[in-house]
Amino acid sequence: MSSLRRVALALSEIHSVSKTSVWKRVRKFSEKVNVNPSKVPRRLIALDETCVKVNRLEYWVYAAIDVDRNEIPSMRVYPSRNALASGQFIREALKYCEGKPTFIVDNAPWLKQALEDLGLPYNAELFRR
Repeated sequence: MSSLRRVALALSEIHSVSKTSVWKRVRKFSEKVNVNPSKVPRRLIALDETCVKVNRLEYWVYAAIDVDRNEIPSMRVYPSRNALASGQFIREALKYCEGKPTFIVDNAPWLKQALEDLGLPYNAELFRR
């Protein structure tokens, strides 16, 4: 089963969604943000995570955003939100970074703990919605 079909199937639990409409949204999103990053020098990376519920189960979507380039070097889904998952995600995001960028995080203790464990510089800021 293709990823587009899996996404459409999961979203159909909430509202009827076709594979084509998911594909169109992905295309529109990819025009605005580079989702095929390469390993380059990066100065600032914003990290955030959000909960997505599918079939009454919670999944955590982690995203790393290069503030200067408007790129998403990494985006992953995990079944839990903790320092272990955060550390794994940050190590994955670092594969697309030359050098050590400074990370920007909210006050999420699991993100701060993972960055401290990895010895990476970060600034904690409150993001307003």
